[in-house]
Amino acid sequence: MALTETGDHEALDEPEYRRLAEAVRSTRSTSTEQALAAALDVPGGPAAHLEFTHTAVLVAARSVDDVVAALVELGVRPEEQVPDEPTRDRLARLTGHDLGADVRLVRCALPGCPRGLEVSVLGGPAGPDRSGPDRFGWAHPVFRVAGDEVVSRGVYEALRDAGLVPDGGGHDPRGNATALHLRGRTGVELRLPGHRTDLLRRHLGRPDEARRAMFELVTGAWRTRAVAAVAELGVADLLAGGPRTTADLAERTGTRPRELHRVLAFLGALDVLHRDGDAWSLTEAGALLRADADGSLRDLARLYGGLFYLSFTALEQTLRVGGSAFEHFYGVLPFEHFAVHPADARLFEGAMAAGTSFLNLVPGLLDLPETGTVVDVAGGDGRLLGLVLAAAPGLRGVLFDRPHVAGAAREVLARSGCADRAEVVAGDFFTDPVPAGGDVYLLSRVLHDWDDERCSTILRNVRSAMPDGALLAVVERPIRDDRSVLPLSFNVHMMVNTALGGERTADRHRELLAEHGFTLEDIRELPLDMAVLVARATPV
Repeated sequence: MALTETGDHEALDEPEYRRLAEAVRSTRSTSTEQALAAALDVPGGPAAHLEFTHTAVLVAARSVDDVVAALVELGVRPEEQVPDEPTRDRLARLTGHDLGADVRLVRCALPGCPRGLEVSVLGGPAGPDRSGPDRFGWAHPVFRVAGDEVVSRGVYEALRDAGLVPDGGGHDPRGNATALHLRGRTGVELRLPGHRTDLLRRHLGRPDEARRAMFELVTGAWRTRAVAAVAELGVADLLAGGPRTTADLAERTGTRPRELHRVLAFLGALDVLHRDGDAWSLTEAGALLRADADGSLRDLARLYGGLFYLSFTALEQTLRVGGSAFEHFYGVLPFEHFAVHPADARLFEGAMAAGTSFLNLVPGLLDLPETGTVVDVAGGDGRLLGLVLAAAPGLRGVLFDRPHVAGAAREVLARSGCADRAEVVAGDFFTDPVPAGGDVYLLSRVLHDWDDERCSTILRNVRSAMPDGALLAVVERPIRDDRSVLPLSFNVHMMVNTALGGERTADRHRELLAEHGFTLEDIRELPLDMAVLVARATPV
């Protein structure tokens, strides 16, 4: 039976009325596929197993009767009014406190439309003055999931894979239904019959989720050291030929079986090793600790779990007095340390090489001319220049770096088969002229070693060597947003283990380039949050 209209629709605030009107319009005109696509960042989604049944709307009003009057004016037929405890509870979770207001649910039919509306009304003194569209108001499509428990979980996982993130949910005992709220470009709600406890637990997380997450953070050092220890012992190399028992590994590594077993079991739980009884084998991740693996991370694990692990113990001193934590701990800066500790220097060089597998992809992201010259500034061992020259047989190359690097670079370029098209020029980009007249210039992982003042010197010297219109490719790990975990972690790492280095936001890169005669044209993605920042030398 339709509800009787007794209120005044003009008493409803304009934003609330507009939300109702838009909800009515979109519910009438939007299909299941369109409603789902509006929420997803990527096309597709499991629309075949979903039915867009109604739109859920939250508005604030001084009385439910005023909302009913507005709905009637909009051609909607309000049919039932009941208490709305699920929405009240959700608002309490979202705001962190009880709003002290009644929440009523008005179920509505749309004549001539197979879908309906469910309008939650936040009423009383906590109404319009405390809500408004930017705080509590929402309108989102509600989808019924067609299928059993297996289908429901599959639909849910597909939506998560498509970019939707959990945004609350719960069980409504009155209707014996489970609601799962998700958020993408817009909010959506899945409505499933019954109390789906397993799916709710997956959606909402464990009750101790925050404490568990913090435990994982504060015990992260244990993981780092466990990985570093087995990397140092060469366990992955011993497992290259197949599974081995704990006793066998202990004998071959000179360790105690019982103690080694504890560490291996820990790494098994971390999916570094696979356990079959008392035999251990490598997972895909664990195989990266083999010294002979393509893109091996063994030296990186040893460095980050050893030399640089210890430097991080001086992080608090850096935060209090500034300077490099490495220097606080070891008494000298990294390259001064490496000069008198050749074994550490070799480890560092191996670790840095391990972290450059993404360089193979760089040539394919560059707009390389068919002929001309590529200048790799601070090109190190010549690997990137060799890859670029191999990808463009018509180009010649110049590697510019400090004199002690030149010998190693010549050897690498010779092995790449490009020595006849490559020249190595010794020099310092702070004090010596950068080779001039090139068509493409490369700066790979250079700017993050220096502060803005020294980066300005580098960019100014590079720009002075470049003709107008020449291409500059900067390879860095830019910080995109406040959830960029890898770039943000490396930003701290650079503070700890260099004197002046740090990662920069994409906007700061853009500004630095613009200040020195470059226009940033594009940012092209690489693995592990690396990127090629493609810039053009603009006329001065």
